[in-house]
Amino acid sequence: MKHSQTGIARKFLFLMVGLLCAFGASAQSIAVSGTVTDPAGEPLIGASILAKGTSVGTATDIDGNYTITVAPEATLVFSYVGYDPQEVAVGGRTHIDVTMKENSVMLNEVVAIGYGVVKKSDATGSVAVIKPDDVEAGMATSVQDMLVGQTPGVVVTKSGGPFGSANIRIRGEASLSANSNPLIVLDGVPISSGSVLGMDNPLAMIAPENIESMTVLKDASATAIYGSRASNGVIIVTTKKGTKGKPQVNFSANVYVDYARKTQKVLDADGFRNFIANDPRFGVESAAYKGLGNANTDWQDEIFRTAVSSDYSLSVGGTAGILPYRVSATYTNSNGIVKTSSMDRATFGFNLTPKFFDDHLSVSANAKGYYIKSNFSNSDAIGQAVAFNPTSPVRDNQPLVGGTAFLGNGGKYQYLFNGYTEPYSNDKGTIALLNDGVYNPVASIEQTHNWAEVFRSNGNLQLDYSFHFLPELHANLNLGYDVTRSDDHYRVDGNSHMAWKDHNKYGGEWSRKNYEFTSNTLLEFYLNYRKEFEAIYSNLDVVAGYSWQRFAGHGDSQGANSNQGIALTPGLSNATMSGDGYELNWNPSSYDQMWNLFQKDPIDENGNYHWKNHLQQLSFYGRINYSFKNRYLLTFTLRGDATSRFSKDNRWGVFPAVALGWKINDEAFMADAATVLSDLKLRLGWGQTGQQDVGSYNNYTMTYSISQPGSYYPGMSGWLYPYFPNAINPDLKWETTTTWNVGVDYGFLNNRITGSVEAYIRDTDDLLSTVEVAAGGSTVNRLPQNIGSMRNYGVEFAINARPIVTNDFTWNLSYNIGWNHNEITDLHGLSFETGGGFGGTGGDCQIQKEGYPLYTYYLYQQVYDEAGKPIEGAYVDQNGDGIIDGNDRIAGKSALPKVTMTFGSNFRYKQWDLGFSLRASLGNYNYASSIRGGTATDGVFRNGYTNLFESDVYFVGNENYSDYWVRNASFLRCDNITLGYTFDPLIHNRLNLRLFASVQNPFVITKYAGVDPEVSSGVDGNIYPRSTTWSLGLSASF
Repeated sequence: MKHSQTGIARKFLFLMVGLLCAFGASAQSIAVSGTVTDPAGEPLIGASILAKGTSVGTATDIDGNYTITVAPEATLVFSYVGYDPQEVAVGGRTHIDVTMKENSVMLNEVVAIGYGVVKKSDATGSVAVIKPDDVEAGMATSVQDMLVGQTPGVVVTKSGGPFGSANIRIRGEASLSANSNPLIVLDGVPISSGSVLGMDNPLAMIAPENIESMTVLKDASATAIYGSRASNGVIIVTTKKGTKGKPQVNFSANVYVDYARKTQKVLDADGFRNFIANDPRFGVESAAYKGLGNANTDWQDEIFRTAVSSDYSLSVGGTAGILPYRVSATYTNSNGIVKTSSMDRATFGFNLTPKFFDDHLSVSANAKGYYIKSNFSNSDAIGQAVAFNPTSPVRDNQPLVGGTAFLGNGGKYQYLFNGYTEPYSNDKGTIALLNDGVYNPVASIEQTHNWAEVFRSNGNLQLDYSFHFLPELHANLNLGYDVTRSDDHYRVDGNSHMAWKDHNKYGGEWSRKNYEFTSNTLLEFYLNYRKEFEAIYSNLDVVAGYSWQRFAGHGDSQGANSNQGIALTPGLSNATMSGDGYELNWNPSSYDQMWNLFQKDPIDENGNYHWKNHLQQLSFYGRINYSFKNRYLLTFTLRGDATSRFSKDNRWGVFPAVALGWKINDEAFMADAATVLSDLKLRLGWGQTGQQDVGSYNNYTMTYSISQPGSYYPGMSGWLYPYFPNAINPDLKWETTTTWNVGVDYGFLNNRITGSVEAYIRDTDDLLSTVEVAAGGSTVNRLPQNIGSMRNYGVEFAINARPIVTNDFTWNLSYNIGWNHNEITDLHGLSFETGGGFGGTGGDCQIQKEGYPLYTYYLYQQVYDEAGKPIEGAYVDQNGDGIIDGNDRIAGKSALPKVTMTFGSNFRYKQWDLGFSLRASLGNYNYASSIRGGTATDGVFRNGYTNLFESDVYFVGNENYSDYWVRNASFLRCDNITLGYTFDPLIHNRLNLRLFASVQNPFVITKYAGVDPEVSSGVDGNIYPRSTTWSLGLSASF
């Protein structure tokens, strides 16, 4: 009993001690509440409150109130976007109100606008700023990936392949034939938009991890400072610079897995056999059916692959003494989904930003070097893969048994056509490759060797000096360069179908090489005066400058035109039947051809075709930015440009622009709305920009060219090479685009919701286009001319919101939409066909015509039967004359989209994040050229076999001019989905580490039956599939 009572007493004692401990623990935490407001006393919604050094946190409600349970001696950290964080010691208090202070850096955030910067809040033009974070940069395999869907009115259409090619359009097409690409300005140096041999896109040379920001200038009031090159918009790319402090190392690595999202559906071997057997033109007793093979080959599977790629980036930045620096190096290995295609890119760059003379002289010196090696697969192979006979094997290995070219006799070859199955004729034992047949796609990619090496460097030295006696006045000198050397190599194996086709059925191994060197040099100098006049509530920013830029290039090719190439082996004679196999012999008449050009260019004794050109541009420019009471804004810009492309009478173009801004939310009468409306600015802009990028580098000086190889005339002492005058147009002048733009920037709930609404009109006059000339009017059929006018007008809307902001969970949303209408308003009563679509002379499916958009389809209206199936050869007689001819073709749909949209969402929960981006294009139509060719049955058994696409409708002929092939290509594409995790700081808070996985282009929703609906020209003859890319990456900094 005593033991029992003692046990009860002990339990009671432990219970009391436990309760006291619990009470004591409870007494050690207190509930703290309060209100968080901005300097005007308005509540801040979603402000973050965190107990320092812990994971305990909360966020304010719609009235700015909060409650948090913490230790009495805790320190609370208050933070909100756009405001300085504040740390407040609790000190046992249960009620703490906090007034946040605006972050001066955020308030004075500047954007690059060309030859200077302006506070984002003071920008009067249509300007979009893209600042990718480490995750976005790591996901992107190229810089243009980071532009996709980021701002309304900017459309990026990427091509397939590992080489980074893309078309970028800002607010639609503004020219008929002139360059429609925006101007790229890289760290102050305007980059040529032309493709470089082996590098199609200038943005492809920049590693995404090195991007600090990209500023997109869309309207003329923003772009006019760049004058002649800015009619299609401007993208200002700024790379990362060194920062003060200890060295910081950043490293990232990514692995990518690519595969074709969709390939073209064609008949398999059984389907093709059934078609031949059941077609009344053939049947099971026909030679066509009996000639079919026994294989079941998926030729697209044979040439496509799942490709694995990777990239790595390393940078070090900091300060060495007085010298801020940043050094970076990257390596990318990108393998294409077509076998043998790949790109290897290595870059190295440095940036130095020291200051001298008490910070009066700022120096920015940067240089970047690039090495890119690309391996190109034979582009013919993709078309061959959908058309080649599926009943044939990849190899038939028909052996050679004799002849001087036979391997057993000391020659090079063991099999007919090197063992690959090819279409050929057998005329009494003589084997000849069929002309104009469909050839083996595997043979095409495995026996063609095409690679290019690009060495490129660009950079600049920029000096900015603020005068000691007048620090508001700056003098800025910018010296820039961009030089490139490219070598393109091409070699074809002997005895391949390529060798037998080319050079008059030469049959032997041959090669060619192209060389190119281009340079872009820049000298710019401007004065900039910035002054605040407090007495009259005014700010003034004035720029006046001079620019000189020279583009030059030269190169050569081995041979000329289609006859380029050097013979590497003797030619071959057609194989002949001999006993159990074939004999293949060298052609004795070709021995002298060895190591020589097939046809020499008579202008050069070594047979090389040479070219050389240069272009110079000279400019004077000025800009005035004025603000009154930091509320009323004015920008005036004037630029004069001269180009060596035009004659002296038309050389100069003058491009003015003016823009007004009004910060309505700063007005006294808006004070009552301040609780809801945090930003409201009205912008109005007008301006003109020019365009001159059409035709040759010299359109006015008479020059002469020697005839091409093969165009000879007999003379007294042998063959003569006649000269002929090149076409010129001394009246060619600037194309001018005039833009009106009105915009409203808005923000609600302390900028929890922000965005803009814009409307614009763009009128382009004196359109530059290469059009037909009257017979006898020139030495060519088509000539660059100024002809007509065009109008684009549209509306853009963008919104960004943070619906949920708590310590643990954040949700960000973004949506933008752009509507654009394009119309040719004047062509002087002319119209001309364009676009191609079905080859041959006059094989155009589109028309440029007054009253219609660019790329409008010009075809016959198809007639359908009662079941809705097209009737072959039956079209609507539009003029009722009983004859179907060119007068019955009508202008219809356009390739240009009417509406583009982007929706993005990002969720962050503690250290996890999940984001996705969707993009839509509505109202765009494609001419399905590849489907048209794949459903025409008259070529199924002609010059060998040609496979067919899977289809409910087949035609005997091609029905080229039928509008049946114009298909709605609207789509909704998921551009990317990303999941990431950020670790807490590691190794004594010195290492920041992040892992993420993403998928790009996982799905497309569309009614379009082609491989991909996104075709920039609208003529879909390319069946190179876009890839779906899965990636895994990490980024680390320490």
